[in-house]
Amino acid sequence: MKFVIIGAGALGTILAGHLARAGQDVTLVARGKRAAFLKENNLTLTGLADFNIPCKIVEHIVKVKTADVLIVAVKTYDMEGVLADVGHLDVGSVLSVQNGVLKHEQLATVLGEEKVLGAAAFFSGELLPGGAARVTLNSRFCIGEWPQGTSQRVNDIVSVVVDAGINCEVVPQIQSIEWSKFTAWVGMMAPAVLTRVETYKFLSHLQTATLCARMMREVAALANALGIPLEDTPPLPVQTIAAGSEQAAVETLLQLGALMKKNAPAHRVSSLQDLISGKRLEVEGTLGYVITKAAEKGVSVPAVDTCYRLISVIDHTLTGMPAICTHL
Repeated sequence: MKFVIIGAGALGTILAGHLARAGQDVTLVARGKRAAFLKENNLTLTGLADFNIPCKIVEHIVKVKTADVLIVAVKTYDMEGVLADVGHLDVGSVLSVQNGVLKHEQLATVLGEEKVLGAAAFFSGELLPGGAARVTLNSRFCIGEWPQGTSQRVNDIVSVVVDAGINCEVVPQIQSIEWSKFTAWVGMMAPAVLTRVETYKFLSHLQTATLCARMMREVAALANALGIPLEDTPPLPVQTIAAGSEQAAVETLLQLGALMKKNAPAHRVSSLQDLISGKRLEVEGTLGYVITKAAEKGVSVPAVDTCYRLISVIDHTLTGMPAICTHL
């Protein structure tokens, strides 16, 4: 199976490395210094995986003509550039592991709705200063027909990914899974950026666990207004957090903090990794999207709104991007 992966950050490197090690035909699209480094040093994974493997690296997607599976692994703010470059591709299926829930509509506009699959990545890692990708979590990689259903092509892709060593599964209700993950991600992104500590630390503190709970419950209310059911998707029982009391939600998050301290103490939310590296933060396509949709549906999201405003300023300070809240 021929895979083309756009984006050589942590997730793109982890996917490309595992698939290449398993003998699949993999092309990884990287840029600038990252591309040069990978061409010279191959893909190196550490942490939960430990190997070095060669992989075909290209800097411009225009050099690629076909793919059985196209995987987009870039940040939400880079999606516009990707869409401008992939229209020429002859692809069988395309999926995105990025944060946010706009990706399907965006990809369908360029490549065709029938080619777009849903996907939610519950595996994670981070790029180390030396260029390796450290795998910090290998929980689940969910794939399904969008917005729901399964197919032979999904079964085939999942089988290949499982054989490559990534915990992957066919999910018939992928829209619910994606929104459940998005709900959890939004709730953890803000305290990660604002506290700058590992995930287990802010989940283990009453004040930040409360902030997480409030943000998740706000996003869950939006999902409910949109008619999208949430699920208790490991590692977070999002539906339970949304349905019960705030106190019960906080207690659940505190328990998760203790579990992550034991099993994944090095885990850091991707936005915190970006902050530390001086990169742009995924604000507009995530928190900003919640605010826009919530306004359309008449859903109150005060915790998300406050964190959006604060993180927008942090993003401006780091990158020089305009500190303008566009989702007000």
